Parts: sequence; structure tokens; C-alpha cells
Amino acid sequence: MIKLNEIKSGDIVNARFEDVVNTGEVEQVDHTERKVLVAHGDQEFWYNIEDISPVPFNLESLDKLGFTATSDPLIKGNGIAYVKGPFIIQFPNPNNLKSIHLIYRDEHRDVNGEISLHQLQNHYHSMTNFHLGLA
Repeated sequence: MIKLNEIKSGDIVNARFEDVVNTGEVEQVDHTERKVLVAHGDQEFWYNIEDISPVPFNLESLDKLGFTATSDPLIKGNGIAYVKGPFIIQFPNPNNLKSIHLIYRDEHRDVNGEISLHQLQNHYHSMTNFHLGLA
């Protein structure tokens, strides 16, 4: 489950109804009713916060978000790196995807531990003031 105050419009989350889980994008958050409007495909539904869960972050999700791998040694260093415009996601140790270095212009952040897709989107937004959505 995700805390209600972590969810923002545009976040990509999993929404469960009965035994079916759909991945979709948050359209709206109702803090009073503790519900989240999630669009998946051509449909959108309101879900209780208890039925919202994070989408695990992986390298495939970077491609869906419009990032491209770079071979520039100045950007990637000894690890691997992905870029989208001036925003860079570095993995200093290619065997450890739980250690992430985020770079946007002069701002740098280190994220250690498990991260979900909506948390990456929220880091991106707080660093760039732009929403990171599916490409």
C-alpha cells in the first residue's frame, strides 16, 4: 500500500479490484474520501487507498518513461546511466540497482534501497518541476 500523501496526479500505480490488478496513471486524489482515480487503458475508476500499490522500479520502466541508455563515459562513469534531456539516472554499480544517483543540472541526489516507479516520478518532479510520464 502507498501512503495517500505520497500519491500525486500522473503517478503510475497498481490498482486492485477483487483479484484483478491493473497498472495505470493517477488522474485525481480525493483526500477526504481517501480514494484515487486511476486511468488504465480507456477506462478510469475510483479505488480505495488500500487497493493502490506501488509499481516496482526496474530498467525496463526507464525505457517506458523515455530514458535512453548512454555510452558517454563522462556521464556513466564506471556504471551504467540513462538520460532524458538534462536529467541523468546513474547506477554506479551495474550489479546493484538499489543504489541510484540522480542528477539534474547542479542538483544531485543519492537514493539507496528499493524504489518504486511513483517515487522516481516524484524525485523527477521535485528536481525539475516537470511531470515524468509514460513516453
